[in-house]
Amino acid sequence: MCRFGKEVMRLALCPRCSTNLLARACCRLCSGGVMQSTCPQHIQASLLRPVPITQPFRPLSHSVRSSRRVYRCPPSALAVQDIVDTIQSSPVISGAAATTVIGALAAALWGLSQASSMTEGSQPGLEVQSFQSAQPTSRKDAVLVFGASGRLGTQVVAELIGAGRHVVATSHKADKLEQAFAGEKAKGPGRLYLENGVDITDSAALMSKELWQGISQVVTTVGPAFGRQPDGGMGYIDNMTSERVDAEGISNIAKAAKHFLSAQRFQPEVEQVLSMRTAADLEVWEKLDDTIMGGKSGSYLQTAEDLHGFQGDYKDKQSYEFEGSVWRGETITDGGGFCGARTQMLDLNLQRFDGISLRVKGDGQTYKFNLKTADQMNVPESTYQAQYDTIDGEWTTVYMPWHEFVPVTRAQYDSKAKPLDPAQVKQIGLVLSRFHYNSLPNQRFKPGNFELQIADGIAGFKSERPRLLMVSSAAVERNAIIGDDLEARKKDIPIVQLNPGGTLNHKYTGETAVRGSGLPYSVLRSTGITDKTEGGPFLLEAQQGDAISGNISRHELARLVVTALSTPEAAGKTIEVRRSEAADARGMSDSTAQLQRLFYSSTQDRSRAQIGLPPMPKPVPPPPPPTEERTKEILSDDRVQAVQSRERKERSNSNGNGASSNGSQGKQSSDAAPEVPRLQ
Repeated sequence: MCRFGKEVMRLALCPRCSTNLLARACCRLCSGGVMQSTCPQHIQASLLRPVPITQPFRPLSHSVRSSRRVYRCPPSALAVQDIVDTIQSSPVISGAAATTVIGALAAALWGLSQASSMTEGSQPGLEVQSFQSAQPTSRKDAVLVFGASGRLGTQVVAELIGAGRHVVATSHKADKLEQAFAGEKAKGPGRLYLENGVDITDSAALMSKELWQGISQVVTTVGPAFGRQPDGGMGYIDNMTSERVDAEGISNIAKAAKHFLSAQRFQPEVEQVLSMRTAADLEVWEKLDDTIMGGKSGSYLQTAEDLHGFQGDYKDKQSYEFEGSVWRGETITDGGGFCGARTQMLDLNLQRFDGISLRVKGDGQTYKFNLKTADQMNVPESTYQAQYDTIDGEWTTVYMPWHEFVPVTRAQYDSKAKPLDPAQVKQIGLVLSRFHYNSLPNQRFKPGNFELQIADGIAGFKSERPRLLMVSSAAVERNAIIGDDLEARKKDIPIVQLNPGGTLNHKYTGETAVRGSGLPYSVLRSTGITDKTEGGPFLLEAQQGDAISGNISRHELARLVVTALSTPEAAGKTIEVRRSEAADARGMSDSTAQLQRLFYSSTQDRSRAQIGLPPMPKPVPPPPPPTEERTKEILSDDRVQAVQSRERKERSNSNGNGASSNGSQGKQSSDAAPEVPRLQ
């Protein structure tokens, strides 16, 4: 029986026979059983004696386990109410007796609810819960983190919690998670669930439905376990080699994620927010042409149904076979050069979307789309604008993400304005202008007649985020390209020459599994992991094609992981990241918007040829390890010596007791961040 059941059973005892009056209450809370009094012959209101709770409840002992799961019993509100209702309606417990029992039960529940959010040695504030299938509703939109007890994994978990995400943290060894997060305080509203004993090399174990309950995204920060052996020598711990962890383990994760997470959508989800099908729909629109400033341009907006068969001076006998509206008119550059249409003030809720979508048929010109927020309603000529191109005579779907909306005042970019807040949008507008921004010309503008057909109306769209994110290593792609070309390998960076344990090959195999999972993915290739902070903070930079080396801290990498999970433009991409080596990049820190731009400026892996990169190479077997003589030669390289010197200094600064940099006396966990790039 769970600990919660034992505490409840102490609450009300029959003084004659010590029968537990609420002996089956735990079943109602934990297993769906029915609560039933067990001593009806001796129950009397005067005989009920609650057992006072003289000290706070302690969290469950970590030794109470079944298989890999740690069971705690924080009660659900529905279960508690169900028990209260049963007590109140019981024919043998009524009046003061029911009040006494309910009061004692409430005290127990309160104490347990306080204890259930803490692990031994932890501080109040970090809400830690083990996995519990009895409360599936408590895990929604959670991030499953493999390798969460490693040095990078703990940073990723902390950043996710701070961002308000619920996190299911896993580790392959019992108690490692409790050790990793003991004493930590939460810095955000997210909730942490601990899952010990998750072995990613066991494909069957990863197919547990309970593990994936409420999961929407997955992050893997795993790596091989290398450290001190029982005989005093160095080697792989528990046979957690790079091949088993990076190749087989990540492949297992990718297969399980594909099974439990929904398949990739190749088009964004679109939802209409403002219909433009009927004349009644258009009553909220008004003209805003350059005549307001003395110009001569003019336009009008009508439904396609009203214009069906219309014969005018713009086009002869135009036939419209769609539902929606047509915006048409004439732009005259003398005295102005723009036409516009805008809505009245609307009550819109666009926060749940990633941007605006239109289905349009145009005339080859570049149009603008305006959004005006609540704080701009009384500020003339202040708005947010995005541009979109049309194809003459063809229907096209336009997607305008929020970051493409530029703040402008009097047609000039407003550098002091805040980024667009879609929750504050109150007005929508259409614009055709001879100007781009800042008085620069619109290169695709054609004075004279124009026409823009809009199907259905204005829509918001929601894009896929990465559902499977892998933290990998720089140099894996170039290593795969080199293959068994020993001469080319000798000319490359030291880590490619050494490639200990074939790690670069196995990580690349894991990457290939992630990219082939059929899920929206993101692969972040870390350059050399460093703890150095002197001269920081640092701006980050990203490239593609695996041609850079450098350094990055775990904290910086963790921030980028969290940013990628919330950025649609990170999906389908593999990038290498490092600290910028520019002198003026030191002492500066990236904002979230700046980190997002690293993904905006990169291309999807399937489109690498568009930026002059070849397709991803296929995985190849590891080359033969270098000879002992060749290894000594590589390790004597000035670049390697500099890295080793820096690492010794970092270990000395962070561990006064002589322990290794991960605080485990020379043992590197398989849940640790990939350490291979340190020799780049």
